[in-house]
Amino acid sequence: MLSDKVTKLSWVYQLYRLGQTSILRDRPQQVQHAILEHIVEGFGASSGTLALIEEDNQPLTIVAGIDIPEQVIGSRIERGSGILGLVAETGQALLLNGDISNDARFKTTVVRDQSARPRSAMCWPLKIEDRVIGALSINRKDADESYTETDLENGGVVVNLITVVIENTRLHRDQEKRIAMLSKMNDEIRSVNKRLEDAQNQLLQSEKMASIGQLAAGVAHEINNPVGYINSNLGTLQKYLRDLFEMLAAYEQAEPLLAGHAEVLRNIGALKEKLDIGYLKEDVFALMGESQEGIARVRKIVQDLKDFSHVDEAEWQWADIHKGIDSTLNIVWNEIKYKAEVIKEYGSLPDIECLPSQLNQVFMNMLVNAAHAIEEHGTITLRSGVKGEEVWVEFSDTGKGIPQENLNRIFDPFFTTKPVGKGTGLGLSLSYSIVQKHHGRIEVSSEAGKGATFRIWLPVKQPEQKA
Repeated sequence: MLSDKVTKLSWVYQLYRLGQTSILRDRPQQVQHAILEHIVEGFGASSGTLALIEEDNQPLTIVAGIDIPEQVIGSRIERGSGILGLVAETGQALLLNGDISNDARFKTTVVRDQSARPRSAMCWPLKIEDRVIGALSINRKDADESYTETDLENGGVVVNLITVVIENTRLHRDQEKRIAMLSKMNDEIRSVNKRLEDAQNQLLQSEKMASIGQLAAGVAHEINNPVGYINSNLGTLQKYLRDLFEMLAAYEQAEPLLAGHAEVLRNIGALKEKLDIGYLKEDVFALMGESQEGIARVRKIVQDLKDFSHVDEAEWQWADIHKGIDSTLNIVWNEIKYKAEVIKEYGSLPDIECLPSQLNQVFMNMLVNAAHAIEEHGTITLRSGVKGEEVWVEFSDTGKGIPQENLNRIFDPFFTTKPVGKGTGLGLSLSYSIVQKHHGRIEVSSEAGKGATFRIWLPVKQPEQKA
C-alpha cells in the first residue's frame, strides 16, 4: 500500500500539483526540484535524487536532490553504475530493502556518506515510450518502514506522469533554444545583408567616382588638344605682331621722306590718331600676355584633371600625395574659393605606395566636407608629416564642427547631417574604406561650433599582401 501521506493526497490533487509545476517550464531547475519534492513527500522518504540524460547514449547528470550533499548536483553517473545507473541501463524499476552497502551492483551510490546509506529504496526509470530519459530514486533510512512492491507499482504511475512533465519542460526549453538560435541566425542574416548592402552602396559610390574620373580624363584629353593649338597659335600670333610692329616702326621712320607730300602725311597722321597706334601697341601685348596666362591656367586644370583621374594608373605605385592634394584642390576650388581661405602647412613627405586616384577621392571628400561645414567664411588648413613608417595628412576647418553623439556614426553609410539633396552620406564611408584598403586609419577630433580635424595615416610601403 501507499504510505499514509500518499493516501491522504488524492490523485486529482497530485495531478493538480504536477500541472501547477508545469507552469514553471521556463524554469526547468525549479520544475525538477519541485517534482522530486512531491515524490519524497508523498512517499514519506528521507532523501531522493533525480538524474537526467541530456543526450542519447550519454551518462546521467544529477539535476536535483533532497537531503544529499550539495556538491553531488551536476555530477555524472555512468550507465550501469549505482542504483540510478542500473535502472537507466535496464529500463526496469527497482525495489531494495535492507543494507545495500555490500551489494556488488551498487559500489558507487548517490549518497557518499556510509552512515546515511538507505535501508529501503525505490528507483524508477523515466521513460517516454521505449526511450529512457533519466532515473529517479527515493530512500528511507528507517528499516521498520520498508517500501513494498505495491509502493513501487503506485510510484511508477506517478513517475510516468512526471516524466511527461519533465519531457514537456525539456521540449519547451529546446524549443526556446531553437527559437533563440533562429532569432540569432536571423539577426546575423540581417547583419550580413546590411553589410552587403553597405558594401554594394560603397561599390556603387566607388564606381560613380571611377566614372567621374573616367569622364575627367576624357574631358582633359578632349580639351588638351585644342588648348595645345590655341597656346601654339598665340605664340605664333605674338611673333607675327612683333614683326608687324617692327614693320610699322620702319614706316614711321620713313615719314620724314614724305615732307613734300603734305596730303599723304595729313592722312597718315589722321589715321594714327584715329587708331591710337601708341595705345594699341601697348595694349595688344598686354592682351596677349593675359591670353597666354589664361591658357596656362586651363592647361593646369587639364593636367589636374588627368592627375585626379589617374585612369591609366590602376595599379599600386609610388606617388607624391602633396601633388594629389594640390591637383584635387584645384578641381574642387569652385566649392571652396567663396567659403574659405586655404592654408598649406606641408611637411617633408616621401613618396608612398598607393592607388593615387583612390586617395584623390578621399582628399576630394575631405575638402568638400570642410567647405560645407563652414557656414559663412573660414579657414581650411592642410598639414602633413611623417612618423616612423607612416605619413599623415590633416584637413582642419573652422566650421560648425561635429556633435559628440555623431562622432561614432560619421563613417556609417548614408549617415549625413547635411540638408536633403546636399549629400548622400557615402563620402566619408567610401573614404574610410579606401584608407582601410591602404592599411591606414582616419582619426577625427571635433567640438561643436569649433570646427573639425580629420587626420589620415598611411603606410609608406604597403604590406606584401594587398587588399
